[in-house]
Amino acid sequence: QKYSKSAIIGIVGMLIFGTGTMISAKMMMETSACPEYRENEYKDIQKWEHGECPRYLLKKFEKPWYQTFVMFAAMVFCLLGHFFDLFYNDKKAKQLAEAQARGERLDEKIDKKVKHDWKAYTYIGIPALFDMAATTIMSYGLVFIDVSIMQMLRGAMVIFCSLFNVWCLKRKIRPYQWVAVFATTVALILVGVSCILSSNSSSAKPWDEQLLGCFLVVASTAIQASQIVVEDMLLSNIAAAPLQVVGMEGAWGLVTTLAIFWPIFSFAIPGPDHGHMEDISDDFYMVADSPSLVGMTVLYFFSIMLLNWAGMIVTQQTSSVVRTIFEAVRTAFIWIVNLMIFYVFAPHSVYGEQWTTFSWIQLAGFMLLTFSSQMYSGYVKYPKVFKYVFNDQKYEKLETKDEEENLV
Repeated sequence: QKYSKSAIIGIVGMLIFGTGTMISAKMMMETSACPEYRENEYKDIQKWEHGECPRYLLKKFEKPWYQTFVMFAAMVFCLLGHFFDLFYNDKKAKQLAEAQARGERLDEKIDKKVKHDWKAYTYIGIPALFDMAATTIMSYGLVFIDVSIMQMLRGAMVIFCSLFNVWCLKRKIRPYQWVAVFATTVALILVGVSCILSSNSSSAKPWDEQLLGCFLVVASTAIQASQIVVEDMLLSNIAAAPLQVVGMEGAWGLVTTLAIFWPIFSFAIPGPDHGHMEDISDDFYMVADSPSLVGMTVLYFFSIMLLNWAGMIVTQQTSSVVRTIFEAVRTAFIWIVNLMIFYVFAPHSVYGEQWTTFSWIQLAGFMLLTFSSQMYSGYVKYPKVFKYVFNDQKYEKLETKDEEENLV
């Protein structure tokens, strides 16, 4: 199939910015900087200026709530794209109306205008809470595991979407899809086992922390699947443009993060970060202390914003086949880039991933995961074994709904 230039730009953009999002998120967590000086904690050490703390006090920027904050802030900026689109369409509509009044015939069309509905702005707040929980838990998991492992474990979305669609939405799953779900489960087990076995390498976390990281990522995927079900129940009959949905979800998420959850985790819940689960003041101090963290924050911000823009183009101008294949390509690209970072761009540093003996197990899991996702979507068929009926409305929504998950 031949795609337009804008579709190709969207596909390339999703690959580049999708990879940039994951890579920058992990590199941010691996970067060390000076913590904020606290007299009660460092009373035997002279107060330091930015970047001048003793080397042994440098700590990694393992700040999941900070990344959640940046993600929602980037999503809010998608509203600018939405309003620009409205302005552009209104202007083009006036030009076409004036041309028609002069008796000119034009083949140019304008996009259908989506009415602003207060329900859309209100109801989006509920999925935003699910998104916030899923993103933060996934970020906690990313602290302990490699980003390629995390990306592959997100394949559990197929499992949870299938279960929730059967239990909550009373939809049916075809027999070949259940086989694909089983194959996906086996693939995820292989990926998880490779992660735990590789814990013996010098750069990896201990096996129990690796196991915790895998569990957190799978749990966050279950929450994302729940988000899809909630969106289906709340937003299916509400007219809203794609960038409007993304932007309002970001606005709700940003407000609840800043006003409720970040303060709670920073002041009310004890933890390892200056006595808190995550110290807000220390977050911004460390970012100001490190040009690398500033650069990665900017990269993360624009990657998320542009990823949503590219995703909108791909959704509008390509088929579900492209989006399904893209997920496998993006996962492979993330893994390859991480290997190149470790062996080429920043040799044997804290950044990137190294290839171990157990990476072959991860590769086998990835290949099985790719195959199972294609089988689940019906692109890999076994007509002598399974019956394929694609005009049944009981299945139709299930085929496409889990493809509309958040791209981040």
